[in-house]
Amino acid sequence: MSFDEVYETPERSSAEPSSSPVPASPGGRVRLAAPEPSMELQEALESFRERARGHRRKVARGGPMPLGQVESWELMNGMLDAFLARAVERTDSRDVERARGVLEAELEQDGRTYGDMPGALAEAVVLRVGRLAVRMAELRRLEHPEEVNGLPRLAWPVDPVTITSVFGQRWHPILGEQRRHLGVDLAAKQGQVVYTATKGVVLRAGWNGDHGLQVEVQHDGRWLTRYSHLSRVLVEPGEILERGHAVGLAGETGLATGVHLHFELWRDGEVMDPLDALGDEGEGRLEAPPMARGGAGL
Repeated sequence: MSFDEVYETPERSSAEPSSSPVPASPGGRVRLAAPEPSMELQEALESFRERARGHRRKVARGGPMPLGQVESWELMNGMLDAFLARAVERTDSRDVERARGVLEAELEQDGRTYGDMPGALAEAVVLRVGRLAVRMAELRRLEHPEEVNGLPRLAWPVDPVTITSVFGQRWHPILGEQRRHLGVDLAAKQGQVVYTATKGVVLRAGWNGDHGLQVEVQHDGRWLTRYSHLSRVLVEPGEILERGHAVGLAGETGLATGVHLHFELWRDGEVMDPLDALGDEGEGRLEAPPMARGGAGL
């Protein structure tokens, strides 16, 4: 059976044009008016940055994080929880970009400054960065549907969903340098089942260097998904998978600091941010528990 035959579907009759005068996003949401930026959030972020700089000036490199900075982070996390509780339609993308930028920058600076940054606190911040990234992806689909037109609609490969590292530039946790992160990291337990994000054909299933045990799946439209750091592979090359088929078990093989799933999305040799194609927060349980454990790698 050829690859085209795998995806062949009967022709559907053209639907009647919609009579609705209001355009909707691909997810069905309608934005009637753009919200204004939150001055409260912007002021809180700037105040947080100033306090963080002040605390770092008073501590020698490698010293423990002072209690005042711990409390500042906890207050900032609470502010972000309230902000993210808003409906997507009531969120301004500028607020999301600003909040994510401040959190990532301050987390990196604190990580370089303090020799004893509480692990639970760092994880709580990383989880909120992940939720901000998901919110930005939702806003892109809502505000600029043309930018995500043609992207596949992917299911989360693990459940529940806890994002521990997002796509893009980051401070690499193992190599200790700035490096582009080519996917998203999702927290998982050792041996947790990892599922294919949509229907496809297995191209590779086995060891792949720093990725450890990895499965690559080819999808309709020349899309490719990768599932890395598995402890066990459950499929073979050439196998045809339906959406939600088990591809492997989560682990920490390859270059990884702990058990997690590294998930990538590619098309024609170009890597994409998977969050633009993954489901909304309601599709799969997107969680941000304060003590969640997730590794990192690549």
